[in-house]
Amino acid sequence: MNQNERPLVEALENHMNQKPVSFHVPGHKNGLVGKVAGHFGAWDQTEISGLDDLHAPDGPIAKAQELLAMHAGAFKSYFLVNGSTTGNLAMVMGLCEPGSHLIVAGNAHKSVMNACRLARVKPVFLTPEVHTESMTPSGISPDLLKKAVGEFPDATAVLLTYPSYYGHTGQMKEVIQQAKSLGLTVLVDEAHGAHFSLPGLPDSSLKMGADVVVQSAHKTLPALTMGSYLHIRNDQIRHLKVEQLLRMLQSSSPSYPVMASLDDARHYAATYSKKDAAFFKMKRAALITRLRDIPRLKVIEPEDPLKLLIRIDGMSGPDVQAACEERGIYAELADPLQVLWMLPLLKVDDEVEWDCIIESLSEIAGTAEWKEQREISASFTEEITILSMQDTDQLPSIAVSIDQAVGKIAAETMIPYPPGIPLVIAGETLTQKKLSYLKELAAHVRFQGGAHLIDGKIMIIEGEVHE
Repeated sequence: MNQNERPLVEALENHMNQKPVSFHVPGHKNGLVGKVAGHFGAWDQTEISGLDDLHAPDGPIAKAQELLAMHAGAFKSYFLVNGSTTGNLAMVMGLCEPGSHLIVAGNAHKSVMNACRLARVKPVFLTPEVHTESMTPSGISPDLLKKAVGEFPDATAVLLTYPSYYGHTGQMKEVIQQAKSLGLTVLVDEAHGAHFSLPGLPDSSLKMGADVVVQSAHKTLPALTMGSYLHIRNDQIRHLKVEQLLRMLQSSSPSYPVMASLDDARHYAATYSKKDAAFFKMKRAALITRLRDIPRLKVIEPEDPLKLLIRIDGMSGPDVQAACEERGIYAELADPLQVLWMLPLLKVDDEVEWDCIIESLSEIAGTAEWKEQREISASFTEEITILSMQDTDQLPSIAVSIDQAVGKIAAETMIPYPPGIPLVIAGETLTQKKLSYLKELAAHVRFQGGAHLIDGKIMIIEGEVHE
């Protein structure tokens, strides 16, 4: 098979070239009706002759997925039109037995939490290490994984996040090796790593030996939003069960524009050359050099070259974000320390102009008021967390003082930023040690969740509860 082919893109182009008359869904009739759909309506098709069916592919979609598997080095690969959320749900529900323990990296996406609930799996959360420079999660350690398996010997799988949202790769290779030596199936939410294993970039977890990997192609490759991939390493994995779940969880009317963009994104990645990598590296280095010449500005380079962290002394991350947005520059996110930029994966001769960015950042750094920023530390004391119950949102809850919450079950998840690792997870039994640390952090760190922390309170499950 030839990676220069784009089977689904070509099938849609051939269909459009026929100037077809539509007496089928969707209602915009190839863009004839309505204003917004007219911009891309010809691409927005349905399962008519020649365009295949995502849920029973035997034509261009099947071929496009085979090319994807060949590119990724997988036994089977699948297009996901409902985002990596669907992939995370399918791999947990398909490969983990109800009632069993699943070891989960503590910086997991919320879809992993939801997958555990739907699969009736008991998650065991491991606190990731914190990157000393960015103050964000980097990944769990192999030693902590071994300790967790010793405490929960019925666990048959581990679910890892790689890379982190901020582009850190941690000790991923060593963790996968440890997992394999312990007999675990390795599941990976690689949402931010669809570009990995290309020239000049870190290895994909699939290449390191992971068994099932989910990637958000739309995050780092030229795919439309919600376009993602799921890869299965070999035929030892229950791929038929995963396929069945994908048919159940994904829309029965999958988006052809999204699928075509996934085909195109695979083509883009598969044809990414060493020359392209050298070009990207040169453009990126030039940008970083110019940024570092700006007084007050600091650049942190995570292991993923597509990520940059930008700080300006005397400014919080949200302040930098707001000043940039006033000048038409939009970051991926801001935390109290910094903003996160995601760079484009450039190919040779792609046009890119940094001048206006340098000019804007120079103006911000040169004119912004200097505000004293609080020194932030993130040293977590609890390494392994289990849940006493999962369906906390189905039960009555009440806000009580933090001191009164010892031995109670948390009704909310609270995540301090930085580093973005859950400190309290809804459903866990609250210890004196953790609550003391919560009080300490709440005095000077911003939280996601914990609306009552400002009053010194925390939400707990009301009354006696039983799992």
